[in-house]
Amino acid sequence: MGGRKLALLVGINYPGTKAELKGCHNDVARMRRCLVDRFGFDESGIRVLIDDGSAPQPTGANIRRALARLVGDARPGDFLFFHYSGHGTRLPAETGQHDDTGYDECIVPCDMNLITGAIGGSIDLLLLGASFFLFLFIAVLLWKW
Repeated sequence: MGGRKLALLVGINYPGTKAELKGCHNDVARMRRCLVDRFGFDESGIRVLIDDGSAPQPTGANIRRALARLVGDARPGDFLFFHYSGHGTRLPAETGQHDDTGYDECIVPCDMNLITGAIGGSIDLLLLGASFFLFLFIAVLLWKW
């Protein structure tokens, strides 16, 4: 693979909330080390969003913006990687969806500004020839409000 290796890693522990998780920041740290040490990613090609104050917050707007940047900067031959560790939920599908479950799966950012279609839409925008790998570790698939 001759292109660049670019990654977006998101880890949300939701500290101080009733939905608090404990391992999402650790997931991001381990994934980062794995990408650099094992798969040859350059540190400068990895963007991290975590809710511990050491990096930009993983709000809905920041995740959408970072995904758009990851995909928008892609060139043919690039390898793109997205890792998400945090809560997920589902909502009734919007009209016109092609999913037979009747639900849309959602990412739950730290500001609870749900992300429903950004990932699929971002993949559709990829330049021909770029590779995209999606790794989602959703701690709780169905999180009730």
